Amino acid sequence: MKVIHIVHGKANPKEHNGISRVVYYLNKYEKLKGCDSQIWAIVDGVKSHFTHRRDEFVTVECFPRVWTPFGKHEIINELIKNKDSIDLVHFHLIWFYDKNIIAAALKRAGIPFIITTHGTYSKPHAYTGKRLLAKWLFERNYLNMATELHAITREEGTGLQKYGYTGRSFVAYNGIELEEIPAARKDQYFADKTYRHKLKLIWVGVLREDKNLRSLIKAVALLPTEIRELFVCILVGPDYRGNAAKYLSLSAELGCRDNFDYVGPLYDQNKYDAIQSADAYVMPSFSEVFSLAMLDAMGCGKPCLATSGCGYNYFIKSDFFVACEPYPQDIARGLEELLARRDEWPTLGRNARRMVEEKFNWPTITDVMIENYARISGKP
Repeated sequence: MKVIHIVHGKANPKEHNGISRVVYYLNKYEKLKGCDSQIWAIVDGVKSHFTHRRDEFVTVECFPRVWTPFGKHEIINELIKNKDSIDLVHFHLIWFYDKNIIAAALKRAGIPFIITTHGTYSKPHAYTGKRLLAKWLFERNYLNMATELHAITREEGTGLQKYGYTGRSFVAYNGIELEEIPAARKDQYFADKTYRHKLKLIWVGVLREDKNLRSLIKAVALLPTEIRELFVCILVGPDYRGNAAKYLSLSAELGCRDNFDYVGPLYDQNKYDAIQSADAYVMPSFSEVFSLAMLDAMGCGKPCLATSGCGYNYFIKSDFFVACEPYPQDIARGLEELLARRDEWPTLGRNARRMVEEKFNWPTITDVMIENYARISGKP
């Protein structure tokens, strides 16, 4: 079976863009399982097609952007030229208008394609500003051209229907590569911090507003002093539009500045050492689809706090996280419950690791994807 993944950029699994990481590992494991899986990327600044060999597992075919419906489009020409050998095209493009032009060409050529939306259309910002305009102008049309959509969580399927998608969808979770997590991890990454003796709750991601860190800060401010004195929340990741300073300023205004520290972006060994050095992971987002950062923490055996928009609702019985709603009062309640259960954290952490080993890993998820590729394309 030949499957073409279409993405923006060169599918670098180490950058902070989770979509690139997902596409990289899907491609790697699909090939390891015998699928002719390829990545074709539209890349900013590229003038003509070239091949980028990322490593021994993954190669990316790089093409110029598709800016308008008219003109020479190398990626479309190649897709049409190879249409008899392509069983399915798998889009991972969000917001870029290029995708609509490519999808329309595939539709005309009779090449089936699916779209992974990566939770984008379930996020609150999908209904605001330019994104709301894009919804009415071309995003819903793009989704409804697809043969099917791939939802990463069951809740995402509901969000897609709300957004205006009217077709079929299937569910396959996100995962991580367990071999990415270093076997040797230091647990004293924060040993030089003044809060080294406190319980450490960690969050990893880009400091965007949709991550709902303001509600986390407000939730901490609502806690009794004796509980606030127990812990610190450590924020890890790239700043976004000066939000780091804004969030720390808000914590100071609300009297909980000592409960927050921002350490900037961390990668590779440093990131995993920081997670290993924390006691628990917190995920306050309005909407996520199996956040890779939380899966990293689970792979490190950390108990978690996760809001109902993070995709874990159907796994509550697996007992690796405390659930809450994404508003300050209920996040505060969740934090109290998590802290009250700290004697159980080793058990919750083992449960979290087991879930990654059994369900949220790329070899397992790739089997599900290939089964659906075969069903949708009608090819073995």
